[in-house]
Parts: sequence; C-alpha cells; structure tokens
Amino acid sequence: MKHYILFLITALTLVSCKDYLDIKPYGKEIPETAEDFSAIMHHICDGIDKGTILEGLIIGSYGRSSDLEEISDNMEANISGGNDRLGFYIGTTLSDKQSDYSNLYGVIRYCNIILDNLEEGRDSRQGMDIIGTAYAIRGVCYYQLMRQFCAPPLADDGTLGVPLVTTFDMEAKPIRSTMNATIEQIESDLKEALTYNIQESMYLFNNDVINGYLARLYHWCGRWQDARTLATSLVDKYPLLSDDDYKTMMSTQYGLVGNRLIMGNRISDSPQGLSATMQYLQDRPLSVRYTQLFAEGTADIRRKNTFFYNRKRFNKKLIFSGMRSAEMAFIAMECAYHLGDDATALQELNDFRRHRITGYVDYTMSSLPPVDTSELIQTDATGKPLTPLLQAIFNERRKEFLLENGDRWFELKRNGRPEWWVAHEGKKYWTRKYMYTWPLPVEDIQQNPGLIQNPGYEETY
Repeated sequence: MKHYILFLITALTLVSCKDYLDIKPYGKEIPETAEDFSAIMHHICDGIDKGTILEGLIIGSYGRSSDLEEISDNMEANISGGNDRLGFYIGTTLSDKQSDYSNLYGVIRYCNIILDNLEEGRDSRQGMDIIGTAYAIRGVCYYQLMRQFCAPPLADDGTLGVPLVTTFDMEAKPIRSTMNATIEQIESDLKEALTYNIQESMYLFNNDVINGYLARLYHWCGRWQDARTLATSLVDKYPLLSDDDYKTMMSTQYGLVGNRLIMGNRISDSPQGLSATMQYLQDRPLSVRYTQLFAEGTADIRRKNTFFYNRKRFNKKLIFSGMRSAEMAFIAMECAYHLGDDATALQELNDFRRHRITGYVDYTMSSLPPVDTSELIQTDATGKPLTPLLQAIFNERRKEFLLENGDRWFELKRNGRPEWWVAHEGKKYWTRKYMYTWPLPVEDIQQNPGLIQNPGYEETY
C-alpha cells in the first residue's frame, strides 16, 4: 500500500501541465479507502504548512509574497546597485508565472483523484474530512487561477475564465470557461466543502477558513452584500487586536497566533529560508509614497520602534501568507461603501485605526484627506473615480498588508490596473494594463488550439 501511494504522489508531482487530464498511473491501482487517501491529503497539507513549491501556491508562501511585493509600488525600484536579486517590474517574471498555472492544476489533479476514487469509508468522519478538504482546496486553487490568469471580473474584458477540470477524462482538451462559470465553480466547491464540516485540524480548511475564501471570492467579483455578511461574521468571531497582542501576532514567525485563520509556512524545516528572504529585502527601501501614508508617525504601532520599517525605509516586518481577520475588516468596510452605506464604512475605518493609532481622533466625512490624484489607484473596481472615503480605506489597507499575500499587487489589479514605470539601468520599464493578467503556458496553447491566450501575449510563441 505504501509503495503505490508513494508512486502515485511521485507521478503526480512529476507530470507536466499538458497531461493534467492524463492522471491514472498505468499498471498501478489507485487507492480507494479513506485510510489510503489520507496519505495524499497529508502530503498536500504538509506542503502548505512548509510552503513547498507546488503546494505552497494554494494559499501562498513567503517567497511568493516577497516576489509580488518587489514588483508593486510599495518598494523603491527606481534605484541602482545592490538589488540584483530582487524583481523590479512584472515583465521580468512573467515567463516564470506560467509555472504557477501548471502547478495549481497539479494540485487540482490531486483533488480530482480523491473526489472520483475515494469509495470505501467515504461517509466516515475521516472520509468526510478528506472529501471536504479536497473540495475546499480545489475551490481555492481555481480562485488563485482566476485572480492570476483572468482579467478582473468587473472589468470590461473580464469575460474569460479558466479551463474547468473536475473529473477524469484523458482525451479531453478543455477550453477556457466563461468568467461566470469559473466563479460558479469556485463557489460551488467552497460551499460543498462547508457541508462536510471538516473536523481534522491537520487538514487546515475548517469552515471559518472556507467562509473567508468565500468572502474573498465575493469581494473580488463585486458581490458586496454576500462578501460583507461573511466578513463581518468572521471579524466578530476573530476580533481585531491592539497594542502588545497585535505586535506579538505580527512578530511571530510560525503558527496560528492571534487572529490568523490559516497560513502558508506555518511550520518550517528550513527557517533559514525566511531569514535569507528577509535579509535580501534589505537591498531595497520601501517607497516614499508608502511611508508617507503613516502621517501619525510613531503614534501608529506599525511605526513605533521601527516595527514595520526603519529610518532608512528598510523593511522590518515579517512576511506573511494566509488569512487574518484584519483582511475581513477591510472587505466589510469596502463592501459597506459600495452598498451606499458611507456612515458604516467610515465608522469601521475609524474603529480599525483606533486599534493601530494611539490617541487617534476619528475621521469625519469633512475631515477626510482629499483624493490624492498622484496615487496609482484612481478608480475603484467598478471603474468609478475614487472618493476621499474609499481612498482612505485603500490607504489603510495598503499600510496594513505590506508583504502579505501580494495584497498591493492584487489591489492594483482589482482597481483599474494602472500603468506605471520604473527606471532601471538607464531604461524605463512599464507595467502595462495587460501584464496584471499573466500568460497561459505556451505549450498548452500550442497543444490545444481551442485554448485562448490572454491579450498581449499572442505573439510570444
């Protein structure tokens, strides 16, 4: 039994993306019992915990969070020397991003094997935990694929989704679904996962985590009331932290401390990896625009005692990939704004700032800073111009989530995909609108003529 489970895991790891439908190992018997399939699920969740290359993509790893921060406007890329190891704009990494597509489908392949073949013990507690987790992980993988390889759903060009593979079919060559179909698949998988009420903590995806991903999905696609309902319930259950409790959580390298719901690299058999990443980030200061957002200075706990960055603007904050309730607070307040409830959005923004700023004086609608027209984000997800209230929400979110989940990059993508450039070795490098949506792997396009490449990359092969 151990031999063919090991063979299966090895085969799944090595198979290329072009074969993601051809997953049955020839001459071997696929496991059938819950006990057998627990080995596969343990392998996936252990990979999430350790942030391994393939499984680490499911919810992220510190390496991925760092990569996306380097290409956003939170770091000062307009400098020379000392930063050759850091990316300075998205164009230098677009070819590598194609592997994320292949690897995420590799994890989906794991989930499909479990969902299609777990028979004996499927209705046992162990079987239900495994099935529920498989649905949850598949939904999260499709969510990641949608965010990375599709245009934002609310944009004019946000009509194409990703190929949906939910069962074995070794002959099929799936084409891209519609955006609506992709969203429906993600929602269906996550809601199905909720019905299993996963109990095994080793499997990471309890109902709170799943509801957090549903809130993220609804927020991304503009279902404001659905997102707000879930986000507010999670903030109620995992209240915001202040003072020493907040600092302890943010300073803790590993573990679900404070109001963290899930995280990549929760444990590590190679702590020096994070230390090395943190060290080479010192080769580039944070941008002036980012640091200027901290108008309250050291009254803000994120600035006190150089907690987030020092006087030279070098980062001191720990990288984090995962989910904590502060994100739900921002989802809730932005959704209130889009639902036309400015008073609630402002109240919740003020409440958040009171948790971070000593002696904070609440904003009023009249005292909100005017819209800064020099900032990159000038429109919201629906294409409307920013108001002082929404920009204040965006600014506070930007301050809070430095080096977390590539949050700034995806906020730029969600809200208008602004074009901007950095100087490097005497040249200007532009982040263009189309670059926020990454290219599908060239080999998949070549082998499947029905698969539509994303705009801007048609001539790259």
